[in-house]
Amino acid sequence: MRATVLALSCSLAACGGGGGGGGASDGSAPRQTMTLSAGMMPTSDADAFRFLTQSSFGPTPDDVARVKAIGYDNWIDEQFGMQLQTTHVQMVAATAVARSAPSPNPYDVNYSWWTHALKDPAQLRQRVAFALSEIFVVSTMTVDNGRTVASYLDMLTDMSNARFRDLLESVAMHPAMGQYLSHLANQKEDAVSGRTPDENFAREIMQLFSIGLYELDDSGTPKLVEGKPVETYNADDIKGMAKVFTGFSWNWPSAKSALQWWQCFWRNTNCSDASQDVTRMSAYAQAHSTSTKQFLGITVPAQSTADPQASLKAALDRLASHPNTAPFISKQLIQRLVTSNPSKAYVTDITRVFRATDGDLGAVVKAILLHDEARHPPDELIPTYGKLREPILRMTHLMRAIPHTSTTYANQVANGQVPFYRMDDTNDPTSGLGQTPMRAPSVFNFFRPGYSPPQTNLGNAGLVAPEMQITNETSVLAYANAVARYMDEGAGEWLSGNGFDIKFDLSKWNSLADSPTDLVNAVAQSLLGKALPADVFNEAVATIAALPASPERQRRVRIQAAVLLVAVSPNFIIQQ
Repeated sequence: MRATVLALSCSLAACGGGGGGGGASDGSAPRQTMTLSAGMMPTSDADAFRFLTQSSFGPTPDDVARVKAIGYDNWIDEQFGMQLQTTHVQMVAATAVARSAPSPNPYDVNYSWWTHALKDPAQLRQRVAFALSEIFVVSTMTVDNGRTVASYLDMLTDMSNARFRDLLESVAMHPAMGQYLSHLANQKEDAVSGRTPDENFAREIMQLFSIGLYELDDSGTPKLVEGKPVETYNADDIKGMAKVFTGFSWNWPSAKSALQWWQCFWRNTNCSDASQDVTRMSAYAQAHSTSTKQFLGITVPAQSTADPQASLKAALDRLASHPNTAPFISKQLIQRLVTSNPSKAYVTDITRVFRATDGDLGAVVKAILLHDEARHPPDELIPTYGKLREPILRMTHLMRAIPHTSTTYANQVANGQVPFYRMDDTNDPTSGLGQTPMRAPSVFNFFRPGYSPPQTNLGNAGLVAPEMQITNETSVLAYANAVARYMDEGAGEWLSGNGFDIKFDLSKWNSLADSPTDLVNAVAQSLLGKALPADVFNEAVATIAALPASPERQRRVRIQAAVLLVAVSPNFIIQQ
């Protein structure tokens, strides 16, 4: 199996990493250029459904049919070959206009994220970009310029199958990250005033974005010396790295080239342009440290002339090639897409793909999704296999599975404008989902990859469940109430005269309302791709049977109850 994964990685490296190749994007028969391999073809709808749960924001019947027609590998290639129908920057501009707002803000980012997650055909790109956004975190709680955060999302989507080294540089130089972790307008040390470079980003690019806190073997397991983990960096490494990230600030537009450097460095009124919100930061030699920079075993010699780009290249080359980076990033991507507790063999295999392809994220994601442990987990792993699905992923799955309409989306289409959903803030843990996209409370995301719930059987077994960090009695009830409310009243923002923007159409199950058994089976097939286990199924049927079947309103209540009971079942909440 490992030889197969490594062979796959080499073939991906040769063709540039999983892009192109594709088949028809309309669900028709595959193009003749596709090679259909029996080993890559789902054996059932349930297999295709499960694959799409890992690789998209929720399976749809068309997606299931497409995967069955062309196979897992071709579907991945086809997806990475797709481009966004509308960029996030374009969409937030349109949503701001629709709101009569002077400029995009975090609400517009929310609209755009949900619309892309629910409607964009490039589902794998979107899902990987979301995974990356939870590793390379920026948050609208700090960066409130909607265009800037939308641009960051576009960058992550574009880089979803790029080289890790290129992604790391794009992240480091984006103005959203520059503002969020305060290395934008970071200045060199000054002995007279006592100023030292800001160390915030220097620390996090090591701890969270590349090598992690402790030395790892290829399985992602900490190496121990005398029973203790070995730290990957120390305070001196942070100080040396902080010097690297001096002298980078707002983009210096060519039209402003005649201005003094400091006017664009600080973006004063003479050098303020909307393009700076979405354009890579510029290097300003005047503010870059020229002293010796030592970190992670390498030295950037003192510079007679400040060269911020040379310093940056040395630092990013070191981080991307560090032996820790491959297992640290590979394991987190497995956790975000497939399972919270991958076996050591699984992580090792993906780590080797990462190295063999020089960090080609397209190859890495493909290997993750096609690995035997993703497609056919062994029986001995099943008791601890899978992952708790975070609330917004549960909701995207529901919304892609159940027919619905959006008043705003329909109106925008009718007017020939960029269509979008008016999805509201879902951050409230007492009445919503306890989570809003791109609005994490800290650089550590909504939850940490190594979180293990204390005083639990899971924790006692040495297992992790990252999403449990935002799970408690209140959030569990809030999620159930949110699903019940959405199915009954609708979701999204309240529109005067129209009610909630998004309304669910449950009519396809109307004919089954008199038969709780058939109703539960049909809803389970739509939401799970398979039947519920007997104990959960029997409880759901008994609950619905106890509800009145007439008048007509009660028939809809039965259908809503069936959706709710499946949506709160362990079989839906846990992705296996």
